[in-house]
Amino acid sequence: MAKHKSKQRSQQHISSTETKLTEKSFEMQLQELLKQQKYRQALEEIKKNQRLHPDIEFTPKESEIWLLRGQQEFQKQDFKQAEKSFGRALEFGLVGEVHYWQARCLLELKQLDAALNLLRNAFEAGTLSKDYSICYLKLLLLKGDTATVEQLINEQSKRFSAAQLHWVRGVLALKNGQPEAALTSFQKIKRAITDGDLPIAWIAYTQQVSGNWDAAAHILGLKSSGRSSDFMLYGKPKYLEHSILERLATFQHGKTGQQLLLSRNPQKTAKTADKITQEALTALQILQLIDQGDHHEAAHLLLKIERRSTRFPELESLRPLLFTLAGQQALNQGRLSCTELFWQLLLTEQPFNPQLAINLLEVLDANDSDQERPRLLTRLLKWLEQEAKQKPQEWPSQRLKPTLAHLHCWMADAYMAVERERAALGALQQAERIYPTSPELLGRKGLIAAMEENYTEAIALITQAIEGGCRYEEIYNALLACWDELGDKQARNEARRRFGKHFGDLSIDTEVEVLPWVDALSTLSYPFFSRLVQGKDPKDPAIRACQIFVDAVQSPPNSGGRVALNQSAAAQKWETLLQKLAGQEQIPVLQAICVAIHLFAKREKGIAALTNQYVQKLFNLSVEDPEARVAHLVVLAVKEGSPKKLEFPLRTYLDTMPQPGNALANIQLQARRFGEITTLVPALSEALRREPQNPLLLLAKATTYHIDHPNYEQLKQQGFELARRLQDAKALQAFREEQAFISAQEAANVMPDLEKFDNLNMSNIDELLEGMLQKLFGNKIPQVEFERMLPELKQMMLNSMPNFEEDEEEDEEEDELPDLDLIFRNLPPTSKKRKGRRKGGFQELF
Repeated sequence: MAKHKSKQRSQQHISSTETKLTEKSFEMQLQELLKQQKYRQALEEIKKNQRLHPDIEFTPKESEIWLLRGQQEFQKQDFKQAEKSFGRALEFGLVGEVHYWQARCLLELKQLDAALNLLRNAFEAGTLSKDYSICYLKLLLLKGDTATVEQLINEQSKRFSAAQLHWVRGVLALKNGQPEAALTSFQKIKRAITDGDLPIAWIAYTQQVSGNWDAAAHILGLKSSGRSSDFMLYGKPKYLEHSILERLATFQHGKTGQQLLLSRNPQKTAKTADKITQEALTALQILQLIDQGDHHEAAHLLLKIERRSTRFPELESLRPLLFTLAGQQALNQGRLSCTELFWQLLLTEQPFNPQLAINLLEVLDANDSDQERPRLLTRLLKWLEQEAKQKPQEWPSQRLKPTLAHLHCWMADAYMAVERERAALGALQQAERIYPTSPELLGRKGLIAAMEENYTEAIALITQAIEGGCRYEEIYNALLACWDELGDKQARNEARRRFGKHFGDLSIDTEVEVLPWVDALSTLSYPFFSRLVQGKDPKDPAIRACQIFVDAVQSPPNSGGRVALNQSAAAQKWETLLQKLAGQEQIPVLQAICVAIHLFAKREKGIAALTNQYVQKLFNLSVEDPEARVAHLVVLAVKEGSPKKLEFPLRTYLDTMPQPGNALANIQLQARRFGEITTLVPALSEALRREPQNPLLLLAKATTYHIDHPNYEQLKQQGFELARRLQDAKALQAFREEQAFISAQEAANVMPDLEKFDNLNMSNIDELLEGMLQKLFGNKIPQVEFERMLPELKQMMLNSMPNFEEDEEEDEEEDELPDLDLIFRNLPPTSKKRKGRRKGGFQELF
């Protein structure tokens, strides 16, 4: 009976561990997809993982990802699909902002009544937050129902902000012929009350209604300082900054005859300017931009000239080449939507170019333009079939069949992206009829087997596919996932070593794994520590111990970075946590508690006793558990200020070890993550006298110096050369871990204060980046050179960070920061290629 219970507990422990690993792997995969704005794929992964693990937990919620997908589709003007996505977000229980976006979609689809019913129901149900309640009033005004609007602002005014009430009262005053009262209300509004609002436009319009044309002209920028060349030479008039202001300026010109000032940028001149002159200026600027090598902007300008115009036939002849170059330049600049625009036009206006079509397929994939991919692939298939008929000598069977099968596999991928699963299976069946041994086909069949949980079959098919030359990244990810499901980490690592180089996964031999609680504590900063642990999985006992510390904090950090702790509350929760854990499971928890208190708690009455209580628990465990002995010594090395206090426990431990030098180095290398630890210096010096050629001891001694100290680099380099010459795998791994730790610390040092992230938006991100770069490079290169490089450096850093524009749209979530792990912590290796299509061997077949 006892054996049965023990076996059952063991099985439960294994199952729990596997679940944690699966959740962690899935969370990392999900965050990577969200970082790349691949929301459709993220939702597919959620669906797939929920089938396998119904209780799996992840963030953000599925409803929030549907909201992000809908916003992405809205930006692409796919309003029907966006409306469906927002509907799914509502079905999953999201409220507030999603109501606003779905109402906007319905308005774009000319469904005012449906939009009004949506917001009315949400408003009456109390699920429409105050920030979006104004949208309900706007729709009522569009419907002409001013009576309901007046009733709502009089009887339920607390459900609207002050700015919203000012705006509504201003509009009602205009409708009632009271422009002076309206002006008073509009002048009280300091910021937009919904996306796209322009408070200054209402003031300008009200001045026009009042007949105050001069006041309106000053607002719209229709009056210069007296020098007629001001705007032509140095900028643009105010009205050209927004289409609404431009319409108001055009209206004023029609009423008063007041001339519109021209902008230096001819493509933005007033609509009433002479059309021939306008086109001539635009044509001239196109040529200037081409001469400067700015094909991207030149192509955008060319699109503004009507193709029916016969005044500049030379521009028409430049069109194909310009769009080709502009698309490539936009691709290099990361502006993929522009690449898609230019290359789609090329394929529509010019004879079909198969190579351009293949390049565009990858752009469509990166843009998540899923509806366009099947259409383009259909054109490509038809072109290939016609070419094979017309030029059979160029397309023999051994070339044609693999190419057709490859294309049908791409078609299957495209159909899966738009959730047409039956069509996708049909495309794979067609590929199988044409070329049953195609590596691309075998890879897709492996994906299907993996989805059906036939992991052994999936592994065999995918392995054969990759060996045959398939470079579709999803099959590689599926292969690793299959090994994860089977719990064979060794086989997974071997697969990475064999095939990872084909998919950009090159870091298997240098992978560094850091426990989350160690990673958080090693920041040595309470604000960073608290942010990091609050975003981690509370099922990890050591992380839960850190979260208990954060929950028990009673004050903000003082000048020394320490916080007041509710000792009794924390101790009670820690005891409850420890009681649920077996002896060995308690070790990292006790270590995390001791280090957290030592690093971040104020030196108040009872703190020393509280720390010693958990140090003693570690010591008690160390009697029988070697890991606890190491953990106990690490805590003592961090906690104690005098080396003498470590002499006895350290000597007692080292005398029992077959390699005392390595054992001592291991303690120092663990302790150094929690500060500049020097308590082991005498022991390390003595050990090095006995083992001067021990690379681990050399590294450990190096870490007792600050990283800027010459001794640090000298000892570290000496140890590394020894480890490399001896091919000491354990020592080389220690050097990799040290380098990863230093890199993380250096990145953390250039990070700004966390408070700056709380209110982060696109208006202040430039200042934030400049401050970070100044910390990183300011003292290392001359100031003149730094200022010259600054724009490029800022762009490089911005490209490597999360999408802050999206964060700005979601800034209603309190205390939400961009994921700090994504910015500067140690991340596991991930492939940065998109889907590997360009290296799938297809281009070379043409």
